Amino acid sequence: MRILITGAAGFIGMHVAERLLARGDEVVGLDSINSYYDPALKEARLARLRGHEGFTFVRGDLEDRATVEAVFREDCEPPEAGFRTLPTE
Repeated sequence: MRILITGAAGFIGMHVAERLLARGDEVVGLDSINSYYDPALKEARLARLRGHEGFTFVRGDLEDRATVEAVFREDCEPPEAGFRTLPTE
């Protein structure tokens, strides 16, 4: 399954992305890399994610309609609505 994670360079986003990638999902990570938190820390988290073959990063803001439309235009199937929980170990 291909999954979009917003805030992928954040603490929670990176860890969720790693779990999804580990189970074999493809992940598209969207993040604006703003300066609210340390951008160097965000780049370090992205470096970890970029080591996974199934990870694609898009730098952009969720509030920017053109960016979001471009993400969904790229060979995307209709999104599956809803929430799913990841199994815990």
